[in-house]
Amino acid sequence: MKKILLIVASLVLIFYLAKISHAQIKQDEYYDYVIPEFKSQIEIQKDTSLLVVETIVLNFPQPRHGIYRVIPITYTANGKTIKAGFSLDSITDENGVGLQYEKSRRGQSVSLKIGDPDLTIQGLHTYVIKYKITKVLQRFDTHDELYWNVTGSEWDTDILKAQAFVTSEFAPVAKVECFAGEFGSTERFCTGNNTTSEALFTSSTTLGSGRDFTIVVALDKNNSLVFPSRTKTMLSNILDNWGYFISPTPFLLILLFWYKKGRDKKYAGDNVYYKPDKPMEIIKPLFAREFLPTVYHPIQQLTPSQLGTIVDEKVDMHDLVAEIVELARMGYLKIEKIEKDKFIGKETDYALTKLKEDIKGLNDYQTYLLEKLFDDKVVAKTIIEIEKKYKVNERLMKDLLKLANEDKYVFLSALKNNFYTHLEDFKKKLYESLVTKALFVESPDKTRIKWISYFIAMDVLAAILLFRFLDLSANVFPMLVLAILSVPSFFLAFNMPRKTAWGYSLYRQAKGLAYYLKKGKWRYEVNEKHLFFEEMVPLAISLGVLDKLAKDMEGLGVKPPSYFGGVTAATLASDISGFESRASSSLVSTPGGKGSSSWSGGSGFSGGSGGGFGGGGGGSW
Repeated sequence: MKKILLIVASLVLIFYLAKISHAQIKQDEYYDYVIPEFKSQIEIQKDTSLLVVETIVLNFPQPRHGIYRVIPITYTANGKTIKAGFSLDSITDENGVGLQYEKSRRGQSVSLKIGDPDLTIQGLHTYVIKYKITKVLQRFDTHDELYWNVTGSEWDTDILKAQAFVTSEFAPVAKVECFAGEFGSTERFCTGNNTTSEALFTSSTTLGSGRDFTIVVALDKNNSLVFPSRTKTMLSNILDNWGYFISPTPFLLILLFWYKKGRDKKYAGDNVYYKPDKPMEIIKPLFAREFLPTVYHPIQQLTPSQLGTIVDEKVDMHDLVAEIVELARMGYLKIEKIEKDKFIGKETDYALTKLKEDIKGLNDYQTYLLEKLFDDKVVAKTIIEIEKKYKVNERLMKDLLKLANEDKYVFLSALKNNFYTHLEDFKKKLYESLVTKALFVESPDKTRIKWISYFIAMDVLAAILLFRFLDLSANVFPMLVLAILSVPSFFLAFNMPRKTAWGYSLYRQAKGLAYYLKKGKWRYEVNEKHLFFEEMVPLAISLGVLDKLAKDMEGLGVKPPSYFGGVTAATLASDISGFESRASSSLVSTPGGKGSSSWSGGSGFSGGSGGGFGGGGGGSW
């Protein structure tokens, strides 16, 4: 009987060894090495650190120098980063003989390159890696927990057998769970058993190459473990998540500067119609409710373009077109609508005729505008168009050519692709006039460029630091916070131009005028409507309420302004709006019109393979 049992046992042993050998031979066909066995002994210390001893048996069918083991020490989940403390105790063979190694940091992990670069090895070899790791034991309301990825999934070979043995002297083991299979799955090709002080886990599937082995050990809350103090934990969290302190910094700095230097000044009293004899200036409160002043007249010797710029703190096409119309209202220009019959419909253009040469009463930017409207290139293009349009009316053609040759007559269409080169100089001169009048502390354009540049520089610096944080932690949330806060940061930088107290008073008057023009209340307050209309058209253009004003005037039968030729009362609204639209497009037109970690952040009992601390992988070299 004993002989029979011995024969059976021998056959089973031979079959098992043959199976292992066959599996290894099969693996050898695909990999430079294979891991027949991976054992991990984990001891939970009283101070909540872990003492980990990994015994890794490798088979090298081909000559190799050794292996490298990658152990994650920075973990991120749900936007929170934990940087575990790691200290390497020793790396030996199975007999305790020390092995040569190089330790380095690789992103979120520690890389251990084990072996002698001058020697190669072959066959079965055992590596025993002993290290201590902290800050990985997690606390929950019902239990404390070890959630540990034993093998990691980032091996470039197969692990045929894996086992983990956990000892817990200072905290009773309440229950256990394990996961083995594809990374991130809840496959349970493993078993877990425990006593009150120990737990044993065994994997029953091939691991590595995207498959790993994760264990969960729940510890009774009634234990003698000494967790770090609340203060120490908070400080540690701050240091581990320093990216969150970088991401809002540009926004907070811009907000602070805007609060201190970007808010408008104002007079302490409520009167906005004149400068106080003894002015007391304050900074405009953030949430002050102010009355809307009633205004039905041009404001304090401000031109339309100045008024429009005070309202929105930038020079736009409304302001430029309004200034052209203002020059016409002042008698320097005449604007005339010109229509030419076509095969289908009519072609509409506008002609500008210079009426005055004396420019003594004009501002610098008005003089510049008047000069550039009759630029040589514009005149030359106009002459060509005159010869085309009026060849059937020789007398009119000669009169217009005479005016054009004297730089006194141009078509609005001739400004297309020509005037755009003068826009920046016009804007610069207009901004300077507002500073000269002490309506802005500094040119809005210069202020805006300066603070947007500061904002970009701060955002770029923050992004560089956050890319480093991302490399160390794989935590993308601080970068997302920076990107989201960049929107209000840019808005604040764009709104840094600061009005003086008198500039703010004029701003409020301008808002009052725009409101009453838009509401049409002037119809009941103003008697001389024709004169009012002549004065208000340029201001309405700069304030963006021209359509409403023109339609109201058309409804009242008010005759067109004297400086607009070829316009009838019946088509008043469409003709004036048409001029604004065509002028805007022509003036701005230009020719030709780019090793991750696996902490899940929650309890392992609702997690899966690949969750928890630990993990990583390795390879041969």
